[in-house]
Amino acid sequence: MAKKSKKNIEPLIVAIKPAYRNHPIIGGNNVVLADWEDKETIDKADIFLQSNILEQKRQKKLGHIYKFIRFSGKPYICAESAVFRKNCAEYPSPRAYYRFSWWSYFQDEGDYNISNCPSDRWEHIQKEQNIEIKDWRKPGDAILVLLQRPGDSSLKNLMARYGNYEKFLVATIKEIRKYTDRKIILRPHPNRIHSQLKIIKDSGIQNYEISGNHQESGLLHGGPGLYEDLNRAWAVVGFNSNALTESVCEGIPTFSICPSSMAWPVSNKSLSRLEQPQMYDRTQWLNNLAYCQWNTKEIAQGLPWQHLKTLYPYNLVNPYCQNKLRT
Repeated sequence: MAKKSKKNIEPLIVAIKPAYRNHPIIGGNNVVLADWEDKETIDKADIFLQSNILEQKRQKKLGHIYKFIRFSGKPYICAESAVFRKNCAEYPSPRAYYRFSWWSYFQDEGDYNISNCPSDRWEHIQKEQNIEIKDWRKPGDAILVLLQRPGDSSLKNLMARYGNYEKFLVATIKEIRKYTDRKIILRPHPNRIHSQLKIIKDSGIQNYEISGNHQESGLLHGGPGLYEDLNRAWAVVGFNSNALTESVCEGIPTFSICPSSMAWPVSNKSLSRLEQPQMYDRTQWLNNLAYCQWNTKEIAQGLPWQHLKTLYPYNLVNPYCQNKLRT
């Protein structure tokens, strides 16, 4: 009997508990969930699988596991919540979606293997979730600023650039005021509202309105309150909130301040364009984003790995270590 070619042997993907939680395991005989104490299995891993990234504050107790994965010299896959969240089913529904990428869930650091993707997945997701892509429009006259949850891992670049959220907010409002005198509406993230209101108060900024719709929110998206605020907006400004993706789909001119935003490719990059925002063609962006995320049934079938594996091992560069991985 002929020996099995090494080329046909799948690499061993190991998800280490508890650095992989609240996300479904990718299906396949080459994917295992291991305890941190199971050093034998961990040492055999070719690839690691983790949820979220090292920078999340609540993961202080797990930092040693995340650091081990990041600096192991081995590639790793990061799992995160869905990109398209409007009408997205909640787990354990087989229609609940999650995204998977090499290294990070950030658009500019992670590698989703999404270059010129076809339209099939987007057409399926659009129909399944009944997502309407509206023509570009400016339904209101205000600048809507989307705030984010303090301490979230998505804000690591914000902290590196500004030092804290208060300084970011002050700098952003000042920059907006350079280019427009329109009303500014601040929309707090539905989580940790009181801490955000304190940040707004302590910042000393003036001439703004706080949205009263922020408490009507869904688990995965902004809920009806977000769309009420979007309908008052001339333009939407945010750091890298996933709600920026929703504002683009709603056809509201969107300004992403950080390239880590999933909406970055179709966002305005400079607040100097607030009065004359650019309207991008969203077709390829939608096609590409659809290949970022997979429903639980597809995940159980191993489809995220089948999509990402074409980059393994030759085209992978760890953005944190800046060293090419061994081939």
